[in-house]
Amino acid sequence: MNEKRFLGTVFGLGLSEGAVSVSKVAERTGCDLRETRSTADRLVSGGFVKRIGTGISLTKEGRNAIKVVFIGGGFEIIHSGHIHTIDRAKSLGDVLVVVVARDSTIRMRKGRDPVTGEQERVGLLSSLRQVDAAILGAEGDIYQTLERVGPDVVALGYDQHHSEPEIVRQAAKRGMRLEVVRLDSPHPTIKTSKLLRET
Repeated sequence: MNEKRFLGTVFGLGLSEGAVSVSKVAERTGCDLRETRSTADRLVSGGFVKRIGTGISLTKEGRNAIKVVFIGGGFEIIHSGHIHTIDRAKSLGDVLVVVVARDSTIRMRKGRDPVTGEQERVGLLSSLRQVDAAILGAEGDIYQTLERVGPDVVALGYDQHHSEPEIVRQAAKRGMRLEVVRLDSPHPTIKTSKLLRET
C-alpha cells in the first residue's frame, strides 16, 4: 500500500471517527488487511505512526509527511460546481478535509432552513472518493475548525466571502502557517441559491 495514502487515511479517520485501527484503514482504502498491516509496521518502525493500545495515530513526522487541504461550505445541493471545487482542492495535496456548515449557520446566513440536514450532508460528502474526511464545522467561528484540522492549505471557492489575507493572519495568531488558494469555477452561474429559485 502507498504510504502517503495510509497516512492520509489515518489522518482522515482520526478527524471523522476518532479511533483508528489498521483494519479500519484497510476497510476505508479497500486494501488487503495483511498488506495494510505490513505498511503499518513499516511506518511504525520509521517513526511516522505510533500504536496506542489496539489503535494507531500519526506522529508529528507522520503528520508532516502529508499535505492537508481544507475546504468548507454549505453543500446543501451537490452540483457540478461543488464537484469541480472538490476535485481541484484534492489536487492541491494528499488529504482533503471537507468542512460542512452547521444547520444553524445556514439559518443564520441564509435566513431559511437548510434543504438537507447537516448529518445527511456529511454522509453524502463522505461517500465521495476525493474526500478523506467530512466533518461538521464549529458554530459561528471557522477558526475553531481550522485549529481542529490544522491544514496546510485552505481552498476557497470562487464566490466564498472569506478574505485570503485575513485567514492567513488569523491562522498565524493561532500558531498555524498555511497557504490560502482561491479556486476558479468553469460553472460560475451554477449556485445552490439559483437552483433553489428555479425549483
